[in-house]
Amino acid sequence: MQRFFTMCLKIKILKIAGELFFKFGIRSVSIDDICNELRISKKTFYTIFKQKDELVVELLSAIRERQEKDNEHLLNSSDNVLDSFVANSRKLGRPSAIKRHVAFMFDLEKFYPRIFEEHKQLVKGASSHFTLKLLKKGVEQGMFRADMHIDAMAVVMVSLFPSIFSHLSTLQMTQEQKTEFLLDTFVRMVGSERGLEYFLNMRTIE
Repeated sequence: MQRFFTMCLKIKILKIAGELFFKFGIRSVSIDDICNELRISKKTFYTIFKQKDELVVELLSAIRERQEKDNEHLLNSSDNVLDSFVANSRKLGRPSAIKRHVAFMFDLEKFYPRIFEEHKQLVKGASSHFTLKLLKKGVEQGMFRADMHIDAMAVVMVSLFPSIFSHLSTLQMTQEQKTEFLLDTFVRMVGSERGLEYFLNMRTIE
């Protein structure tokens, strides 16, 4: 029973901490703020997390786990992986989602550099794994080119595309325009004739 109570409390703390961190920034939210929101004592909090750093690490782990589940759902929820990938990319490319994510990561990099670097490397590894599966499935479905070097293309996507998105901020483009530009570039790089035609028809219909 005690173990169950501890697990439930941990989940609640992570949920509230995540909401507050993304809304106000990691640095601006104190342990007291989290405890007041949950109406628990700091003593109770410290039975779950020894310090704020540990809370941040656990929260990032939960975020990565949720993203991994979302990626698996994306790969398995449709007979056309291009449909799912485009829809998911547009969702993540919304201004509100970008702003929320950027503010959180800025605080993480500035005030928790070691944790930030560890998280970045873990995300990169997971992203590489997902990208390989995405490309392979796209090839199997005939939406992506069968003649491309999948491993090399995965490296290009994981290493190059985030940097391109960042550099596009120097141009007068909306977040939606940046997302559409990267989607268009991606499909033209990896899409088969059928896949590119399908993607262009998707945009025409919209």
